[in-house]
Amino acid sequence: MCLVRSIATVLIVLYLGFPGCADQGEATVDSLVPGSEPSAYAYRAYTSAGVLAVVGTLTMARSDSTTIAGTWASEGVSSTDSVGPQLGAGTLAGELTGARLSLNLNPGWADNNVILIGSIEGEKIVGTWTWVTFAGPRTHGTFEAVKKK
Repeated sequence: MCLVRSIATVLIVLYLGFPGCADQGEATVDSLVPGSEPSAYAYRAYTSAGVLAVVGTLTMARSDSTTIAGTWASEGVSSTDSVGPQLGAGTLAGELTGARLSLNLNPGWADNNVILIGSIEGEKIVGTWTWVTFAGPRTHGTFEAVKKK
C-alpha cells in the first residue's frame, strides 16, 4: 500500500509541476536530439525562499523520441538539510515531451526521490525540484541548468 501511495504521489507531483502550461512544441536544445552525444549542464538548485542551495552538473542524452538518461554530480552550498538526496552523484532518468522535461535524480528508488520538472528555453532548462518521500512531498524549490560550452 505504501508503494502505491508513493507512486501516486510522484505522479501527482509530476502532473501538477506545470499547472496551466501548454506544450511549447519541440525542444530547441540541439544536444537533446535522439542519439546525440551526452551534453553537460551547469545545475543550480534554490530553496523555496530563493537561496542557492546546490551546484553541480547534469549530463544527459536522449536515446529515443522521449527518453532521457544520464548522470549528475552536485554539492551543497547552503540550506542542504532540506534538499533531499541531490547531493553527491548518481544516475538520472526522465522524459522529454515537447519542451517539457521531467527528471528523476534517484531512478529505481521507491522512496526519497528528487524530481525535476522543467521547460527548455534555448540552451537553458528552468523549473522546479521536489523532494518526495513515502509521506509525500517534503520540500521543493527552483532550479536552472545551463548548457556548458
